[in-house]
Amino acid sequence: MYKLNEICTCEAKANSKDEFVGIRCEKNAEGKLETHIFFPLGYFADDKTLSETPEEELRECIANLFSVLSDESLQDPHQDSRFSSAPAEPEEAQFPMTAYLNVIRHYLDFGYMTEKEFFHKKGAHGKVNWNRTIKETNPIVTDENNLVYLDLISRKINYNEDTLITLVHKFCVHDAFCRLGFLFGIEPTEKPLLDFDYDLFCSVIHSKLAKTFNDRDLRLLSDLARIIEFLAQKQTHDGETAKDFYFGINKFASVWEAMVNKIFGTVSLEDKRNYYNPHCMWIDETTNKPEKYEEDAEGDPNEKKRSTLRPDTIMINESGVFILDSKYYKFGHTQNKQHLPGADSVCKQMAYAEYIINKKEAEPFSDDTYNAFIMPYCAKANRWKGPDEGAEMHHMRRVGHILGDWKNGQQNYHKIVCILLDTQSVMRNYSASIRAQKKLANLITSGTAKAC
Repeated sequence: MYKLNEICTCEAKANSKDEFVGIRCEKNAEGKLETHIFFPLGYFADDKTLSETPEEELRECIANLFSVLSDESLQDPHQDSRFSSAPAEPEEAQFPMTAYLNVIRHYLDFGYMTEKEFFHKKGAHGKVNWNRTIKETNPIVTDENNLVYLDLISRKINYNEDTLITLVHKFCVHDAFCRLGFLFGIEPTEKPLLDFDYDLFCSVIHSKLAKTFNDRDLRLLSDLARIIEFLAQKQTHDGETAKDFYFGINKFASVWEAMVNKIFGTVSLEDKRNYYNPHCMWIDETTNKPEKYEEDAEGDPNEKKRSTLRPDTIMINESGVFILDSKYYKFGHTQNKQHLPGADSVCKQMAYAEYIINKKEAEPFSDDTYNAFIMPYCAKANRWKGPDEGAEMHHMRRVGHILGDWKNGQQNYHKIVCILLDTQSVMRNYSASIRAQKKLANLITSGTAKAC
């Protein structure tokens, strides 16, 4: 069985061009299956820290990682990201991580699904069926003229553990433990009696679904169906089921952006589109009629480049308007200035601010418009030891600001403040937080680098 500390790494992007975050199980050069789990930047200080993390704590971290990667609200189909598939093979079958984990947890809590056969028997053991008892037995009349039933008919349940649904469930549980059992510290269960048979398994599951009304059983059957669909796509030419799988994302930047927006964003997508997104306009000089347009992507007529600038996150509170650009850059890991956002990103932030200031709807905040880059870091890393240790909820730190020499620096928005945000605290709680918003606003408007 794998030791979690030996198969996890947190420096996938910092030390290589591979930006994959998630879990991979694939064959090595010798043809042996190997499993690796990749955490995003800032989740741990470094691989040494990760290797010293207790097994139970690391298991919780992995569960948190899979929970984030399974959250559909964090997935942006427009970004260069792809969940649940092999980086080099877009046609690879999607791995149903949630279904596999649900099947394991259900088995640990309730065991295998079995067919229940109900029958009735005379005797006091079991739940008494009074309707049958009254109809089918004769009572004794006491001296006080009370009726007493001595031959009670009870309802009993016979569990048939040799039914097909049980065998299908056993097959899926075994497969789940073969792939993910190490996350629970459990070896695979006994080998299933059935070989994989897609048509048979689907028929059994759908038949059971048609006559099941228990919500828990319905959820389990749906998860079994997802696993069966996945295994059908993983069958090899010799009838075996390939054991390699991938679950993760090639570009974690879109997830980082989505989590930051959930915590700090106060403007809806529709309002951003209507009021805060600058557009390019085409003016036909024969009609002088302005039209918004989208640019065709080179080499792909089905893809369009945006000619609309999209600020990642707009946060508005009593302190002003804050234009936040989420950058999944490794400055918080390396402190190397080459890993800071470049001039193109700075220019966009300036454009967003000037557009908002010039908008009539933003007049109440026109003198208080701020720009900030939000980048990941690990608050527990020795390089960042300081007053943010033990801070409630989200650790964040102001480390400086970027100025463009084409601006005089006199306006608030001319300074692009650089804020580091602790990856682990964000992934554990990325729901909207007024407290976190006020905390971030105070950091940005403070004018000096500090932590909180």
